[in-house]
Amino acid sequence: MKSKWLEEHRGRVHFTGVCGVGMAGVARLLHDAGWKVDGCDGKPDPTLKAWLEAGGIPVASGHSPGHLDASLAAVVATPAVHPDAPERRAAQDLGVPVFMRGEVLASILSARRGVAVCGAHGKTTTSCFAARLLQALGDDPSWCIGGTTRSLGGVAHTGSEILVAEADESDGTLALYHPAITVVNAIDPDHLDFFRTPDELLACFRSVVGQTREGVAVCSDSPLSLQAVSAVPAGVRLLRFGMGEGAELRGTDLSVSVDGVAFGVAWQGRTVGRVRLPCGGAHNVLNALGALAAAVLAGHAVESAVPFLEGACSELPGRRFETVARIGSTEIIADYAHHPVELRAAVSMAKERNPAKLTVVFQPHRYSRTKALGAQFPEAFRGADELILLPVYAASEAPLEGGRIADLYAHFRAAAVVPRLCLAQNMEEAWRYLRRHLPENGILLLAGAGDIIEMSERIRRDAATGMPGEVEIPGAQRDVPLADKTFFGCGGSARFFVDAADETVLAEVLKVCREAGVPWRVLGAGANTWAGDLGYDGCVIRLAGGAPEVRDGVVCVPAGMRGSALLAWCEREGWGGLEFLDSVPGTVGGWLAMNAGAHGGEIGGCVAWIRCLKPDGENAILSADAWGFGYRVCRALAPVEGGCPVAVSCGLRLSCAKPEEVRQRREAFRARRIPLAGLRTEGSVFRNPPGDHAGRVLEAAGCKGLRIGGASVTSFHANIIAAEKDATASDVLALVRMMRSRALDREGVRLEPEITGFLF
Repeated sequence: MKSKWLEEHRGRVHFTGVCGVGMAGVARLLHDAGWKVDGCDGKPDPTLKAWLEAGGIPVASGHSPGHLDASLAAVVATPAVHPDAPERRAAQDLGVPVFMRGEVLASILSARRGVAVCGAHGKTTTSCFAARLLQALGDDPSWCIGGTTRSLGGVAHTGSEILVAEADESDGTLALYHPAITVVNAIDPDHLDFFRTPDELLACFRSVVGQTREGVAVCSDSPLSLQAVSAVPAGVRLLRFGMGEGAELRGTDLSVSVDGVAFGVAWQGRTVGRVRLPCGGAHNVLNALGALAAAVLAGHAVESAVPFLEGACSELPGRRFETVARIGSTEIIADYAHHPVELRAAVSMAKERNPAKLTVVFQPHRYSRTKALGAQFPEAFRGADELILLPVYAASEAPLEGGRIADLYAHFRAAAVVPRLCLAQNMEEAWRYLRRHLPENGILLLAGAGDIIEMSERIRRDAATGMPGEVEIPGAQRDVPLADKTFFGCGGSARFFVDAADETVLAEVLKVCREAGVPWRVLGAGANTWAGDLGYDGCVIRLAGGAPEVRDGVVCVPAGMRGSALLAWCEREGWGGLEFLDSVPGTVGGWLAMNAGAHGGEIGGCVAWIRCLKPDGENAILSADAWGFGYRVCRALAPVEGGCPVAVSCGLRLSCAKPEEVRQRREAFRARRIPLAGLRTEGSVFRNPPGDHAGRVLEAAGCKGLRIGGASVTSFHANIIAAEKDATASDVLALVRMMRSRALDREGVRLEPEITGFLF
């Protein structure tokens, strides 16, 4: 069958985003067929770049319009490169046509004796199994697959006329394929960002089935797959494979063990052999049967193919339940699973190995999928002991209300299927926690289709080079819970915790932390401070208190002193000027760092000097031009991991006043404060945006009364969160993220947190 695309676009073809596994394979096939091919990638994968260049395809790092000129026959783009990206705009300006990967692969496959493997699950694995089985049967197949095994050696290969390809439905290009053979794996609703309804998704599968020339193999265990093949063209053979009674090619008598899965193969009701796969999971039995069905439709007898099936299916593609490292007694496995059905299978495979503890890190893929399938995800993780959720990997999508990680976390919290549920702010935080809490004699499963692969690579490196050694910090306690040290009353543990009794101790701690590369942060009274459930992989320092003294008319105050104690001292000793801070919690150091204020006043307006210790432990006096006081910030004391100065004392310019006058002013300001007694709260969550009030924005965005787990937005103020006794720090984090996204989605206002600890 001829391909119109291949006939019309001979010449030089440029691939933008060429180091994606699917893109690299198509580029290699075109090059092998005689096209002049080059490409570029914003972040080239070193292995794929080397593979492409070894095959004669130059790869440039980064994207640039300079990669294009009018001599190009076509540009092939990945969806990850936005239509408005400079390269794609340059192609339009030059009049060079732009095509998607699926369009080009469909043309290549349709021009050959193509085997298109499609379906919601198992496309990559089934394609690899099929290519290996056809190799074993002597066919020397070509292939183009979005993954590879060591035995295949690459994501694409040019061999005989038969071409095995993973045919993707996510962007609708599956409907462009005219294959000789189509394998339809199980179908579940997905990609509802592209397909408006499940019927549109099924119509796409029906298109490729209707354009198949020789034979269609279908997973008969999937009702939707059977619907998709309901109209096989006349003269095209339909072969059903599966585990159920309706399958012509059937897996029987499954036996699952730690070492894999064994099953019988029945053909038209007659047992023809028994196969053992070293990879576990009933879904991989279906993948193997799909590969066997493809070989049968290609002309091989079942009896001849079954003896080769075990060898052909002995190796899963990369990131398909792949053991990436072993650290101590912990096995670390990466899996590409990102749909609830796939995740259930991955968790089940992990449990088949009988780990003492199963910890899963999951990165959802795409906002649209997270929104559409959110309620289905929790049940997929039943059996896991601990689940850490990462923020959604956007792919090429813009954030979508209802599809962010806070929305998914809320589904998990309500379902309560995992004993320990945590929300991580990023992968770095998750891995820093896991390095100290690897499941002993257990499994750490990394699941997702996004850049969680970078976490796998980080773990590989750490496992190869050795985990960081332990550090000794003078006077430090280890693994100290932070929950009782914050006003929310929840959170994990600090790796180190130091009560700095004096400046000598503080200076030594700062010096050791700096030399050892240990991040640190100062904790005051625990107001305006959130500590995550994953804890803090650094040193938390708490300063000692003390009493004020007056020198040259300036009130000198230790930074560790409680603000409430300072106000009581001012009232008793007759010093006025700080009354507006009555009922504002925290220490003096915290007040300075946040430029604490209320009722139009700020502490920065009273400061005469600040004495601090620099990160190297040296003493310094900050001058007025270095403070950088602003709305809820002192830039000189801004929390920068492992680097900001620590205020140890300050001088305040206050006025002499009668104690009774000070008391009365304090009472007047206190009466204007929102009563928060009895609530576990830290006051305002977000800073007021310029010219507006965060509370007004959040109320207009419908945040009052929002609840996730044990954390809720109060009914009397939309910018205050109350934490109940069963609240976790992840509940608070999820609620804060949801509030912030609603303010942005509904009111167009990007709010910044006033409480420290949140990263956005």
